[in-house]
Amino acid sequence: MRLPVFLGAGAVTTGMLLLGGLAATELNPVPVVNVDAMELDGASILSAPPPQVSPKPELVVRVSRALRAGDWQLSMDGRRVALAAAPVATILRVALPGPLPMGSKHTVQLTFEVVPPLGAEVSMRLYHLQVDGPASIAATIQFSRAVADRAQAQTHLRMTGHPTFTWRDARTVELVSTGFALSDHAAVTVDPGIQAADGTWSRQGQSAELTVPSTLTGVLPGRMVQMYYVNTDEGRASLLAHLRQIDVLSPAWYDANADGGIIGYARRDVIDAAHAGGVAIIPLVVNKDVDPDVAHAILADPARRAALAANLVNEAKTYGYAGFQLDFEQIRWTDRDLLTALTQDCASAFHAAGLNLSIAVIPRLPGDAGASGTLLDYFRQWSGAYDFAALAKAADFLSFMTYDEHNGVTPPGAVSGTPWIRQALEFSLQGVPPEKATLGLPTYYHDWTGVGRLTSSSYDDAMILAQRYGATPTFDAVEEEMHFGYDVYGVHHELWIQSTDTLRRKLPLMYEYGLKGISVWRLGFEDPSFWNLIPPRR
Repeated sequence: MRLPVFLGAGAVTTGMLLLGGLAATELNPVPVVNVDAMELDGASILSAPPPQVSPKPELVVRVSRALRAGDWQLSMDGRRVALAAAPVATILRVALPGPLPMGSKHTVQLTFEVVPPLGAEVSMRLYHLQVDGPASIAATIQFSRAVADRAQAQTHLRMTGHPTFTWRDARTVELVSTGFALSDHAAVTVDPGIQAADGTWSRQGQSAELTVPSTLTGVLPGRMVQMYYVNTDEGRASLLAHLRQIDVLSPAWYDANADGGIIGYARRDVIDAAHAGGVAIIPLVVNKDVDPDVAHAILADPARRAALAANLVNEAKTYGYAGFQLDFEQIRWTDRDLLTALTQDCASAFHAAGLNLSIAVIPRLPGDAGASGTLLDYFRQWSGAYDFAALAKAADFLSFMTYDEHNGVTPPGAVSGTPWIRQALEFSLQGVPPEKATLGLPTYYHDWTGVGRLTSSSYDDAMILAQRYGATPTFDAVEEEMHFGYDVYGVHHELWIQSTDTLRRKLPLMYEYGLKGISVWRLGFEDPSFWNLIPPRR
């Protein structure tokens, strides 16, 4: 707003005040701020005739709603006028710079920030999916400011089905609607007319839509199937039999030395077969011997990080790889930032060369950093080194190793129980775009004879053991995993294994969390019928 002011014999020219712009500033359907009074030297400038103005005029503005000190701005002749700090108030009182020459003409501009209409952001997601039941859909509505009346706001919210409403606070409401079948469509609509606590209203509607996938127990084309590979006869046979069902092959072929050099075990026959089948090859590179000291030597030296990145780029170009996946494990939690730096360095070098850079990460659990015993040790020696959000910003995707829930330092138990996977994803995906993360699935068994005494092998080997020793695999409905026990020479064994059915029950997690796809350890270990879950990609 510009106020032309004539000092001395002159007067304020009210016809140029443009007061209608202030008085009518509103966010439908009610005004937000009205200018109730504007005075110079105590005389109103909202009426005629205009008042006389002294060489040292004081400007007073009264508005209908309290504004913060930073919301007011005043300039005179294009120069900002300093305003004294003041609490939230409805009155601005300021002495204009002076004394001003008699008969001079000046322009004063007063502006203040008016809050925008109440807005809302709407997000939808699949919710706690079950293999054999109808789908549920959840929505979160986040208002830009607190609403005045939750009941009034709720009358303006609509969702397909019969939703329940849970208000987390005056700005956030969560909706859950159940009973959806495969391929069903759901929508959430926020109608205008919701009143905010500050007296404003929403003036535009918002909406979001979501369609339930046509399957929850198969990996539809468009979701990535990444298969890990080791040079074994059964691995090669599985690869050649299922090339059309694999998007990415990740062979465990490379070690990184402490100096940033690499040692490779590439197989030309595997490379040629994968390329002929249209499969992208993204090998793993592991810190040699999974040694934390080897990793630290690389991570702590920018020159060695750069050397490793350059060596990997050259290797990828030599063999026609689509990129590499960093598989640095048993990294000390104190090297967390250095591992992020390596990922950033590699990503820069890879992307400049048109290559893909991903990283395999071990998920974390709530409270692990402040825990004690085995969970704290696991954090410090394994999972604590991964800054998931920072890694996701640099890498093209993160392969979450959501397996080995029970392992060589734990008692027997599920290799990858569904409740544990869900807990790990909920915590670890914070700050990670879900489309840059994959769900890790194991195809192997763990066989315990006690804590620290563990062997692992394939599904077929597990079934041979069960048959040989007369054991009957039992389905655990909570963990959604198979297990059985048997005795050999007086030693008791407890074995946990994934079957096609148990993996089928875990695939809905990929859709529920909106993940990029699956990463499976490893080819040749799987239940042969596992491939029924994966339609051809090409």
